[in-house]
This record gives sequence, C-alpha cells and structure tokens, in this order.
Amino acid sequence: MATLLFLGASVSQLPAIRHAQAAGHRVVAVDGDADAVGFEVADVCVNVDFSHVEQVAFAGETHGADGVLAISSDRAVVPASVVAELLGLPGIGVDVARAMTDKPIMRANLAEAGVPQPRHAVVTANTDLDSVVDETPFPAVLKPADSGGQRGLFLIHSPTDIERHLQGTLAFSPTGRAMLEEFVDGTELNGIVIVRDGEPTLVTLSDRLRPTGAGFGVGWIHSFPSALDPPVLERAREIAFDAVRVLGLRDGIAFPQLIAAGDDVRLIEIAARIAAGQMADLVRAGAGIELFDVAIAQALGRPVPDTLVVPGTVCPVAIRFLTAAPGILPLGTVTSIHGLDAVRGSPGVVAAGLYFDVGTTITPVQVDADRRGYVVAMGDTPAEALELADAAARRLVVRTRREPLAAKGARFVIPAAAAVLAAAAVGIAAVLVPHAPRPRLLSDTIRTRGDRLQVLYAFNEPVRAELLVNGRPATRLSSLGRRGELLWRDRGSVSGPVAIEGIDRSGRRAVFSVVRRVPGAARVRHRGAA
Repeated sequence: MATLLFLGASVSQLPAIRHAQAAGHRVVAVDGDADAVGFEVADVCVNVDFSHVEQVAFAGETHGADGVLAISSDRAVVPASVVAELLGLPGIGVDVARAMTDKPIMRANLAEAGVPQPRHAVVTANTDLDSVVDETPFPAVLKPADSGGQRGLFLIHSPTDIERHLQGTLAFSPTGRAMLEEFVDGTELNGIVIVRDGEPTLVTLSDRLRPTGAGFGVGWIHSFPSALDPPVLERAREIAFDAVRVLGLRDGIAFPQLIAAGDDVRLIEIAARIAAGQMADLVRAGAGIELFDVAIAQALGRPVPDTLVVPGTVCPVAIRFLTAAPGILPLGTVTSIHGLDAVRGSPGVVAAGLYFDVGTTITPVQVDADRRGYVVAMGDTPAEALELADAAARRLVVRTRREPLAAKGARFVIPAAAAVLAAAAVGIAAVLVPHAPRPRLLSDTIRTRGDRLQVLYAFNEPVRAELLVNGRPATRLSSLGRRGELLWRDRGSVSGPVAIEGIDRSGRRAVFSVVRRVPGAARVRHRGAA
C-alpha cells in the first residue's frame, strides 16, 4: 500500500480518490474548500489551498506521501510538480508543468517549433489594442492566460468587443493576462496521450461537440471514435505527439485539444493531466484503458506496461452532459429530482451522475460548471451511443422554481413541471431579450473582520452573486436580489485577484474585480474529525 497525496478533493477528483482506495492505497487529500466532497472519503484531509506548496509539502512529509497527483485540475499541475520536487518524489518537472499550463509560454514554445496553432496575442490591461488587432484576425476568442473551465471566455468580433470583455477575462487570471486567439471554425478533438520515457502513445481521439451561443466553448457531447477521416486523425496524432515532445513531457498523461477545419488541423492547447468532464469514463469504456492506474503508477515512479496503455477493441461511446437549454434541464432553483435510477437502468448506459441537488440554481450554459450531470452510453456506432444517452437523459425529471423576466413592478414564480417543457420556455425567453445588457455593479463595500472578508454589493438589477478568488468560486451563490452580502473566510488561498460575479435571472454574467488580499492560515483534519 502506498500513500498518495491528491491535490484537489472536488467532484472531479472523487472518482480517482475512490479508485486509489479500492486499489489498496491510502489517500491524503488537499483542498482549500472545507466542504470538498472528497474529504468525505479521503483517509486524511488537509484543508489548505494547494497553491501554498510549502504547506502542502509539509502535509505530504508528515503523512508519508509516496506520490503526488494532480487529477483533472489544470490549476493543480504546477503545485503538484513543485511539491513532488520538494519531497524528492517522481513528477513531470516544474518547467514542463509551467509550459503546459501557462498559455503564453505554451504558445511561444509551440510557435518556435512550428507546431500548427491559431494566430494569437497576449493581452493585459495595459496592452495597445491596435497592435493586437493587427496580429489576430476576427472572429477571435478571448480567454484567461492561466485559467480554465471556459470562465472568462468570449467570442470577439471587433476591437469594441475586446474593450467590453477584457476586464471580465482578466478577473479569472491570477497573473492578469489574457490570450486573444484566432477562432477556427471546425470539428474539435479531445485526445488522450500516455507518455512513457519520452515516447507518446495515442489512446483516444474523440469529437468534442459544443452548443451555440454564450456557451460556445463548453463541451456538452463527447463522441468516440471520431467521425473525421483517417488522414485527418493521423495528422492530429502527429501534431499532438510533436507538442508533447516540444513541451518536454517524458512521463505523464497529456490531454491535447485540436480543431480540424477540412485538412487544416491545429493545436488549441495541451494539458499535462487526465481531462475532467468524464474523459476517464470515455477512455475506460471506449478503449479499455484505466487512466487512474496509469496516473498512480507514474506518480509512484513505477513502470507502466503496455497492457495499461495500448488500447484493445474500440467500442463506440458517447457522453451527453445535462445542461439547461439547449439541453433538457429547466432553469431556476431545483425543488425535486426524480428518475436517476431509471436513467442508469436504460439500454446502453454504463454510467450516469448528477452534479446538483435540491436547492441548486440551474443557469444557462456558459461555463463548464453549468454542466449539471452526465450520461455515458455505448452502442454499435457513436451515433447510436448518443441516441441511447439522449433517450436515457429524457427519463430524468427535474422541477424548479423560477423567477422569469417580468415588467417593472410585477413579480411571478413559475414552477417548471417537466424538464423538456421548461427547456422550451427558456428558448422563448431567450428570443425575447437576445441583446439585453449584462448586470452592472453599482457599488461595493469591503470590510475585514479577523480572517473574514465581508463584501456588501449593489447591482443595477436582481442577481445571484458570488466571490471569485484566484478565478474560482469561493462562496455559494447568494439569493436573488439587487443588494446583498458575501462572507468569505481567508484560509490562505489568495495569490491573485478577488472578484465579484453577478448572474441575473436570464443567466447573463458579469465579473468585477474588488480587492487583493494577503494569504492567511491553514488547518488539517482527519476523516471524521471536525
């Protein structure tokens, strides 16, 4: 039995934590969220943000960690490499970790080696936008340089769009940088590549389908194997391998994302981790490979045999994520959920789960966090697998309480009787106000009370608000209202900006920077302890 130090204990790490324990390992989980779901099952829980690497390394040394893992979290990749180095444990190396998480560094290295990628430019609050426009054609994509989850992602059609959205994008970057990248209209591919002693092996290439509208960057369907022609897929494989070698990954799991527009294939980005969004499920069902076993072996410095890496028989599989319109879920605050067992028992379904419960507020699709659940299904073809996943998803019944847009002075509460009907109603509401403005912060008052930060806010319209710390939600969404209070306890997790995000009734979001803070303290607790 080995002791594994997991950086992150959220719903994204929970399956890997359980898998490690089932394999006989002891898990020490580190997360800045005291309520992280992984703390319910981990053997030791360390309540500290994993960006504080010295505290994490101390916890690892104290509990005898034999390996360090960053599963399905881009933000954990660099800290994991630093902690591994401090503890003298196997890791991918700090320089490699930075090159595969910091988009400007990644882009510069790939460009020098001639790896095909979109035209791009780095943007900060002080950038001369005229020079940026000359380098990058429209339409373009604006996104944080060192964040993920589609937060702060905008489709840009003009210099005015950059000015309008830049502040919102920079709020999600701990270093205050953004990337403006050429938008390539094509089929997006997710790849999984396992690298051993510098030699990459392709495990899967799957199609990543996205909705239209504000959620254009969110993958809401994964389909394997890809429907693209073999020569295009071979070109994608070559580009992914070139990127792995250029960025220096020698032992690890790589997650390349590419776009194919006809014969033109370009690398969007590549990460040094198992992808989130149930990709481990897709690889397990479609290729018979258990990525968690590979990640654990490499974290412990053990050899990874071909039997853990080389795919066997290809099995068509599809993942359908559960979202609001154009998905099946209704908008509003969830009042009841029925039918999950029926979904799991449907033909072809191999896995299904929900990321929400009664009391959760479901918002329109804009970021990865708006994916509220998933259905994984297998079939004779990818198309049949998707049909089976969709048919199973329709057996889920979610009811909500919703406050729709109304005339000034009027207020209504409408219960959504069924998910499909509510989704149709959402579509009607979207047509009525297609160009409505985003929420606007009118004022904020910031107070410090010991280790607690109090933010009093006022918006121009009713919103649900939350604090973002280092680009991640740090508080629960408030109740709907123009004014309110957000309280956050500083446990030493602040290394970048603090911002407030307001989400109006229609799901439109706006982000405003409010303050910077100094890191505070951390605490450690064992499972079962307060």
